[in-house]
Amino acid sequence: MPNLDDPTATFQEFDRDGDGYITREEFALAMNARGEEVIAAELDSIFKVSDEHDGDVDGRISLAEFLVAWNR
Repeated sequence: MPNLDDPTATFQEFDRDGDGYITREEFALAMNARGEEVIAAELDSIFKVSDEHDGDVDGRISLAEFLVAWNR
């Protein structure tokens, strides 16, 4: 498990296929692996906020988006 204080390592843990984006499925799997359950409404909220911040509405979280959320 990566250092929990390192957002880049955490992003890489969540980005299971290494394509540079976290999908809803990857996010849910990573949270479940950490013993945290995430429900659909939470995923909707997380990904909606991500899309609103970057304007691309692609339904994925990039490292830049992740870092913005991490620093809140």
